Amino acid sequence: MEDYMTNWNLSFDYAAIFFLLLIFIWYFNERKIPLRSHKAYLVLLITTFMSTFFEISATWMARYMDVVGYDSFYAVLTLQTLAINLVPITFTFYLLQLGHYDVLKHKAVHFFFRCCIAVNVIILTLNLKLRWAFTFEDGAYHVSYGCMVLYGIDVIMIGICIVTIIRSRVNFQFLRLGPLLFTLCFGIAAGVLQVLAYIPTVNLMVSAVCMTLFHYQQNAGTVTDMVTKQFNRRFMGEYLQNKFMENKTFGVIVVAMDDFKFINKTYGVENGDNLLYQVGYFLNELKVSKLVFRLGSDQFCLVIDKNLDQMSEIADQIRERFHHPWFTETQTPIMMSASLCFIECPSDAQSYDALIDVMDYSMSIAKKTKKGGITFARDLELSKIRQEKAIEKAVKLAMDRDELVVYYQPIFSVDKGVYNSAEALVRLHDSELGWISPEDFIPIAEKNGLIVEMGEIILEKVCKFIRDFKLSETTVEYIEINISPVQLVQLNFADRVKEILKKYDVRPQQINIEITETTTINSSVVVHDNINRLVDYGITLSLDDYGSGNANIDYINHMPFKLIKIDKYIIWDSFKNHKAGITLEYTIGMLNALELFIVAEGVENEEMKQRLAEVGCHYLQGWYYSKAVPEQEFIRLLNAQ
Repeated sequence: MEDYMTNWNLSFDYAAIFFLLLIFIWYFNERKIPLRSHKAYLVLLITTFMSTFFEISATWMARYMDVVGYDSFYAVLTLQTLAINLVPITFTFYLLQLGHYDVLKHKAVHFFFRCCIAVNVIILTLNLKLRWAFTFEDGAYHVSYGCMVLYGIDVIMIGICIVTIIRSRVNFQFLRLGPLLFTLCFGIAAGVLQVLAYIPTVNLMVSAVCMTLFHYQQNAGTVTDMVTKQFNRRFMGEYLQNKFMENKTFGVIVVAMDDFKFINKTYGVENGDNLLYQVGYFLNELKVSKLVFRLGSDQFCLVIDKNLDQMSEIADQIRERFHHPWFTETQTPIMMSASLCFIECPSDAQSYDALIDVMDYSMSIAKKTKKGGITFARDLELSKIRQEKAIEKAVKLAMDRDELVVYYQPIFSVDKGVYNSAEALVRLHDSELGWISPEDFIPIAEKNGLIVEMGEIILEKVCKFIRDFKLSETTVEYIEINISPVQLVQLNFADRVKEILKKYDVRPQQINIEITETTTINSSVVVHDNINRLVDYGITLSLDDYGSGNANIDYINHMPFKLIKIDKYIIWDSFKNHKAGITLEYTIGMLNALELFIVAEGVENEEMKQRLAEVGCHYLQGWYYSKAVPEQEFIRLLNAQ
């Protein structure tokens, strides 16, 4: 292969030099991003610049060989070949850092990169004597077989880049895959053109890639909050994930402004933003090794790398500043307070997600109990957070694996003397946590929005059970299903219930929906609409745990309940306390007068059964009859009655 360097068109290289100089100016005038990938990007820029500079120099020297001398030209040409072959290596190294792959900590990968660089250096150094990589004769550049090894390394690096982008795309928090893949493909095409057609476009395309990366990745504007001029929350996630990867101890201080919404309403959002800027500036000027992030609308986060024993001193400085007024642009003095929370990692949190949970939990405690004070995460019940996260994980895993199990507790009809219905109760077993109580995982599922999907899963399992075991041919008239308030506020809840019933050919009369007093108290237009549509469809409605909450008779009068389930604690108390017994008796009398059916929960012995039947309860539920049991055992109970 021959390449007549003396005829090369250097316009592409001149354009590349221009772009690279622009990027250098932007890079050094922007705020530095404290990540290894930012430093790796600088190495890529320098390598690309050297490749371009040496290519221009070598071309001019080839044209004036008689003046510069053969040895000088050959040395520059060797440096140019080395630089252009280092570009794919430095780009791959940068991309791995960007994808949270710590090359320096993986000895095998680190050794591989060192070997690739060493091979380039050795081949090109030996080429000065042996001429088996390339030669230059009669104004032409001749590529030899030694260069094939270098091209092979380049191909391997391109392959690593493609695999990294595909496998680590979730880790590229700020990455726009489209522009990167687009420029990467053009870079490959430019390399092919330069090798096969001797068109020097590689440096130009790599400079274009560098400019694209700067715009989307290294531009400080993308990681800076526009109001406070501190780093934003998105970048905080990127930075802290890298901190956890380094396995080093670091401290986090959360500074949350107290009642800042009041300041915005009183003095205006513009003044509020100005005050936030002042707070951010003050925190950034603290004489300690740290980074400041804007965590939320009125919260800041300081990440301290060294001298964690200074955290108390920093807290004193922050509190002291808030003892003095802050001033608006019109010099109006405003007193503000801030709650502080201290977290040490990895002792208080072992991952970024865990840290966010600890921060949220700690600040919620601080706002409730120590407004304007300092909270140390180590003093809180962090085990509670970890337990919640473990349960949340167990719930997600169970839903993904279809491991949620529905048990059925029979309900006895006093008039008919048989089990005429049952309450469906979800059960969850985890390989690590064992059996998890619904009292523990249901609130967590509601809090995290998992209850909506879980509710549909339970309803499907109940409908499948009704169909498969032909409950319509037994004494069981319907199955009671507990519905969360979170489900009832979903706009399409009633429609989804209808779809599931039709899917399993279950009549609406075979389903009874239980809601709690809390649902009725906090009900909205959407809740009422869902309830009315379900009742119109033929599904009956029952009020669960009556007597344990704050609902009054007005809710019973205005909600379309058919059954009222009296809370088991009310039942138990009536057998211990004379006044409670009288209250229960008159409550049952009132409900009967309203022509509502009554279910007594918590029936545990014969005495309770007889007494509750005598005072007018229509249905009885409790361990006296049976605890909640799996499907097959429930069917055996029905057959044995």
